[in-house]
Amino acid sequence: MPFIQPQHHPQQQMPQRLSALYQFHNAPEVAPAHGLEYDDTPYPSSDKYPVIHTAASSSYDTKYTGKHAYNDNRPPRIIFGMKIKTFLVVAFVVMLIVVGAAVGGAVGGKALRQNNGGDGMWPEGTISNATSTTAASPTSATPTFTAAIPTYTPLSDCPDSNNTTYTSAHYNTVASTPNSTPPLYLTFTKHCALASPLSASGSTTLSDAFVYSFSDCVELCASFNVVSQKADCSVAVYRPGGNRPGNCWVGKASFDIGSLAADEGTDVAVVLGGSKS
Repeated sequence: MPFIQPQHHPQQQMPQRLSALYQFHNAPEVAPAHGLEYDDTPYPSSDKYPVIHTAASSSYDTKYTGKHAYNDNRPPRIIFGMKIKTFLVVAFVVMLIVVGAAVGGAVGGKALRQNNGGDGMWPEGTISNATSTTAASPTSATPTFTAAIPTYTPLSDCPDSNNTTYTSAHYNTVASTPNSTPPLYLTFTKHCALASPLSASGSTTLSDAFVYSFSDCVELCASFNVVSQKADCSVAVYRPGGNRPGNCWVGKASFDIGSLAADEGTDVAVVLGGSKS
């Protein structure tokens, strides 16, 4: 039997996948053109835009300072509704405004104090005078304040009050019972236009003052008697036309009221029992 050589029929071959860089569609094509390639690998690649795969580790991302090949599509960081650059610009402007306001306030306050004599609340000279007065020691104190001198004119109730009785207002403080008889050392008799008995020999002047009425001069004499509860002061001499420092003199003297010479402008009050007549 003749040997029949088996015929080998060509087997139908499956289309082979090309390289990862040049893989074409399986659809029948006459002449695949550039741009019709496809790549179904997990990491597609292209001859025009190669992909660089990086390790997805947090340590690599924090240490790498270069620019990644892929686009960073993460949203920008927002602070108080603003991007970081916008926030920094706004914060810088606000800081400049605050610093400028502080500097302006300090300069304006200093100028105001200088214009008002060192303090914006007090008139010029008030603080300095008060400080110099209180800070000075008693041994080195000097008069820096002059009190206003009253311009009232002292009055006299003469001649209407001549030879009348006057009871000191101190009686209301020393009386044991209401409406009792005042003690003699608080009761005086007023005389008008008489010479001062305190200028006679043997008299004693206890004090002097500047008063505005005849009765005030009598009260000065009565104040000595209130303390001692006796007639230590027996005479009050008042000259309404006198000048400072005194127009009233009080003291003790023994005299005869009838022996006093007339002296216009001088009034004399004598405690009861203080004269020989």
